[in-house]
Amino acid sequence: MLLNLIFFLIVLVFLLVFFLPSNNYKEIRSLALSCSGLIVGFSLLLLNFFNNNLYHFQSLTVHKIGFEFLNLYFFVGLDGISLFFFVLSNFLVFLCLLFVWDEKYLKEYVLVLISLDFFLLLVFSVLDIIFFYIFFESILIPMYLMIGFWGSRERKIRAVYLFFFYTLLGSLCTLLGLLYIYSKFGSLNYEYISFIKFSFFEEYWLWLAFFFIFCL
Repeated sequence: MLLNLIFFLIVLVFLLVFFLPSNNYKEIRSLALSCSGLIVGFSLLLLNFFNNNLYHFQSLTVHKIGFEFLNLYFFVGLDGISLFFFVLSNFLVFLCLLFVWDEKYLKEYVLVLISLDFFLLLVFSVLDIIFFYIFFESILIPMYLMIGFWGSRERKIRAVYLFFFYTLLGSLCTLLGLLYIYSKFGSLNYEYISFIKFSFFEEYWLWLAFFFIFCL
């Protein structure tokens, strides 16, 4: 329930800020800070209600994405590691909004920062690896905009292009690894594949494939 509420608040504040005029600095700042502070509070509640004696994922939520030719299930949940990253991301976004008072393009900055927070939280909570891959790559979009517009060096445009293509190229190996797992086991649900026994040869190459998405 709290997890769904956090994502709902992020989408809500994004839409509200989006439709506010760019010159309403006070309203944009107040709305972004209040909603971000509320999200931090709900995140701390998640941390408080988390049962340390359980080893499996908690706050599980399943959303069915059904179409005529497609039937997907969207799983989100938190374990003892992802929960701390979840809380920390919300806290850092709150601090970023708190210290940005004189930004000329405040509305654009807030929208980019909220988008970045949204994708980060999905990365830390989604339990389907293909969605993890999609959201992990989606982080590149707000990062691209943030570096390109608010970077501090003159060569920031060249830097952002190198950052985007270099990261995207490294993630292609991970995509091949995901396709291999799905072709062999028919699922990319993390809870399911975590109980699958891979051969040493498979573990070696899959580790290399996933290593590229985090090191490049």
